[in-house]
Amino acid sequence: MDYDQFEHDTEEKIKRWWDENGKSLIGAVVLGVAAVFGWDQFQKNTQAEAEAVSAQFQNLLEEQVALPDDASEEERSKVFEMATKLRDEHGDTAYAVYADLIMAKLAVETKDFALAEEHLKTANTKATSPELKALTNVRLAQVLYAQEKSDDALALLPETAEGAFAARTLELRGDILLAKGQREDARNTYDKAIAQAGMAGMPIDLLELKRNDLNDVVSAETIN
Repeated sequence: MDYDQFEHDTEEKIKRWWDENGKSLIGAVVLGVAAVFGWDQFQKNTQAEAEAVSAQFQNLLEEQVALPDDASEEERSKVFEMATKLRDEHGDTAYAVYADLIMAKLAVETKDFALAEEHLKTANTKATSPELKALTNVRLAQVLYAQEKSDDALALLPETAEGAFAARTLELRGDILLAKGQREDARNTYDKAIAQAGMAGMPIDLLELKRNDLNDVVSAETIN
């Protein structure tokens, strides 16, 4: 599995999500407080909270993105602790989901797939938006597949998918089906992935290569 490309794509999506939604997240959660404490004080409090969590998340993201491939245990631990703090302090927000995603990424980089699975299951439970749910599903399925839990991984990957992670969902499902020896099902799934990637304007070269390789194999089996 191409973890590096997948993680790079995920980081870009996190950044875009933050630019579009991060500034208003805290205010949307606590609007009801205004009726109790007064509008002026409420504005001051919520603005301060929003700015604080904004800076906290931005610092975490920058530290995580800046980690080198050969980062030391101490460097990784620092980012892990920052993510833990963010999750614990803002557990009812999307920040907590992204914090668990970052901790899972760090665990994957050290091949601790059991720890990654734990954090991804937590993130999956807390994710509320369709995009976040799809993202956590794909990443959890990857980690389960890496632990040879293919059936559990497939259970997270629907036969049809839509949205930002549809192509990746279907590609991973095809990869797992192929590994299980279900070649025709894998080929059909790659076809669906190609269609979704094409609609999203994503590259399809690798998907077509996987599908075409299976075309040759399935054709040979049919002739024999």
